[in-house]
Amino acid sequence: MGNGIRLEDLLPSPAVTALDAAGPADLLVGLPVLNQVRSITRVVSSVAAGLAKHFSPLKTRVLVVDAGSQDGTLEALRTWRETAPSTPPVQDVRLTGPPQRGRAILTILAAVERLKARGCVLLDADLMSATGSWVDQLLTPLLREEADFVSPAYTRAVSEGTLTTNLLAPWTRALYGKRVQQPVGGCVGLSAGLVDRFLQADIWTSDLAVVGPDLWMTTEALISGARVVETHLGRKIVEASTGQPDLATTVTRVVGSLFRLMERHHAFWEEVRGSVPPPRTGEPAGLLPETGGIQVERMVRAFRLGLKDLLPVWEQIMPEETLTRLYPLGLLAVEEFQLPPALWARVVCDFALAFQERRLSRDHLLRALTPLYLGRVAGFLLEAQATPAARLPVILETIDRAFEEEKDRLRARWR
Repeated sequence: MGNGIRLEDLLPSPAVTALDAAGPADLLVGLPVLNQVRSITRVVSSVAAGLAKHFSPLKTRVLVVDAGSQDGTLEALRTWRETAPSTPPVQDVRLTGPPQRGRAILTILAAVERLKARGCVLLDADLMSATGSWVDQLLTPLLREEADFVSPAYTRAVSEGTLTTNLLAPWTRALYGKRVQQPVGGCVGLSAGLVDRFLQADIWTSDLAVVGPDLWMTTEALISGARVVETHLGRKIVEASTGQPDLATTVTRVVGSLFRLMERHHAFWEEVRGSVPPPRTGEPAGLLPETGGIQVERMVRAFRLGLKDLLPVWEQIMPEETLTRLYPLGLLAVEEFQLPPALWARVVCDFALAFQERRLSRDHLLRALTPLYLGRVAGFLLEAQATPAARLPVILETIDRAFEEEKDRLRARWR
C-alpha cells in the first residue's frame, strides 16, 4: 500500500476503533448513503445475504457510510440490525460536515485499505434491484485476479438512462477506447490495488469529488491500464427520491464532470484511436422496447424554446456550420422530429471546446445544453419506437460510432 489518504484522516478515533474491533476483512461492501431511509434495509439485507451465501468462510463486512442524512436512514438501519443475522458484520459511520456523497465514497475506500481487504464493492443504497448474486458477480472476478475494476451492465428499456446512452457512454468510448455500458452505474467492484491508486489521487479536494466521483473512478480505471471487466446484472430498479435534482442540474453535473476529465486526461485520449469491448461475464445486456406510449411533445417544445431564447448563447458556443444544421429542426412536426446522431455528436464536441476555452460561464454553458439534449432524446425515442426490437442495439451503435467519428475534429481543434 502507498501513502495515500488514511481512514484516521477522515474519522474520529472512536469510529476507527469500532471498525478495527471486528478485525481485518477479506472483502468489503460499502454503501455511501444520503437520505435513503426507504431502501437502506432492503439493500443491506440483500448484500449481507449475498456475502454469507457466496463467500463463506472468507471474512466479509458491510460498511454503511452516511454522508449526512436527515430522514432517519441510519436509525432505520440500526433498528433492522437488532434482529438481523450477526454475520457478516454490518457497521455504520456518520460523517460530519457538508453532505457530500464523495466524502462517503472516500471513507469506504480508506476502510478497504485499513481492513486490508482484497477487494470491495461500492453500491448505491437506492438500488432496489440489488441481489446477493450482484455481490457475487462484482467480487468474484476480483478474487480470481481477473479484474481490477468490475463495471455493471444492465438490461433496460429504451427510455431509461438516455443521458448515458446518448452522451456519457458514447463519449467515454470515443475518448478512452473502451465500450463500457455504464460509466456511472450505481455499483462497481474494485481491487485493493486500484483502491490504493484512488486513495493517492489528488481529486478529493476538487469539484470532481463533489459532483463526479463515480465517473472519475471509471475514467481513472480506463486510463491506468487496470483490468476492466463488465458484468451483466439484469434490470436496474432505483428507489425514487424526492431529493433528486432537476434535469438541468443533472446535465450540468454529469457533463461538467465529463468535460473536466477531458481536460485532465487530454494527453491520454488524444492518442486513442478506435475502441474495443472489455471482457464480459454473464448474459449479454439487452435493450427492451418501450411498453408504454412515448411522449415527446414537451421535449420538442423545450428544444424549440431553446432555439428561440438561447440562440445568443448558442452562438457563443457553436459555429455557424452547426447552427445552420439546427435551425431547420425547429420547423419539424413533433412526429417527424429528429436530431441525428452525427449532428448531436457535433453539438457535444462544440460544447466541449467552448467549455475548455472558457468562452462564457461554465455553469451557464452547461445549462444551455439541456434543450439540445431534450431534442436529441425526442428524436432517439421516436426512432426507437419505429424500429423492430431486434434492431434496437443498432441505434445505440450508430450513436457510438458518431461520437468516435467526431473525435478527429475534437482532436484537431483542442488547444
